[in-house]
Amino acid sequence: DKTHKMSNNLVIIVGVVGNILSVVGIVICNKYITDVDGYNFMVFLSFLHFTFTMVGTKVLLLLNVFSYTPAPLSGVLPVAIGSLLSVAFMNLNLSYNSVGFYQLSKLVCIPFTLMVQYVAYKQTVSRAVQLTLIPITFGVGYATIYDLSLNPVGLVFATCAVVATALAQIFTNTYQRSLDCNALQLLYHTSPYISIGMLVMCPFFDDLNALSTYVYTTPTVIRISVSCVFALGVNITNYLVLGKTSPLTYQVLGHLKTILILVLGFTTFNKPIDMRNLLGIVIAMIGVIAYTEVRRRQSSPTLPTNNLQKS
Repeated sequence: DKTHKMSNNLVIIVGVVGNILSVVGIVICNKYITDVDGYNFMVFLSFLHFTFTMVGTKVLLLLNVFSYTPAPLSGVLPVAIGSLLSVAFMNLNLSYNSVGFYQLSKLVCIPFTLMVQYVAYKQTVSRAVQLTLIPITFGVGYATIYDLSLNPVGLVFATCAVVATALAQIFTNTYQRSLDCNALQLLYHTSPYISIGMLVMCPFFDDLNALSTYVYTTPTVIRISVSCVFALGVNITNYLVLGKTSPLTYQVLGHLKTILILVLGFTTFNKPIDMRNLLGIVIAMIGVIAYTEVRRRQSSPTLPTNNLQKS
């Protein structure tokens, strides 16, 4: 149905734009919270984010923005646990490896996701889509990866981070469909478990002594509150984009956000820019544009059905 397809595409566009704006907003807020306010408790901040998301989804339910759909614990826990493990191992990955190797491990998520989708779900992507991923990964890598140092423990954490991140995104996509839940309905079920999990992880990642003695000022509270609002937007649009598209498209969107954050750093935070950054950004953007165009053509009803491959 043409009308349904146009409506679905509009929802995806709104989700993508909302996700980009929310991520840019939360990056700016968190940058001020850590650099200006000295609030370096990122897991506890994530706990506040998901607690606000939990409350936010309950309020949206009361306002009839979405309807309640029951979901079994067996379908909710994999998504929640995957999200928690992704955050935990990505933090450990960054702690034990160089920033360059951390960025490289995030790029590895794309081929690993393709492998898991092929092995577990028999899903493939066309050669045209595969070719567009080359400039995306190369461009982002060239712009962000400078130092590549690692150690055995760090390599284990990086591997676990890649596996957990890819599985969390695949689970969010597949369980939305199998449970017949939309983004808000699934987030309503998962956010309480993720919030509790973040609180449990706090002692392992945050300095609890410093957290307990931290003096909150009014500007800090305001910035944390605004960050929580942006986090609600990020979480809703994350689930929306993953549910309406695919883990691969979501990861391409993630690299687009990395590019935009780099540009934001140069324009807003006066970070120095060199030709390597600029060239990497241009190459990656060419890949993102090519990926978008290939996916648009493959979803066109004028194409033969054997070209319509899930990606």
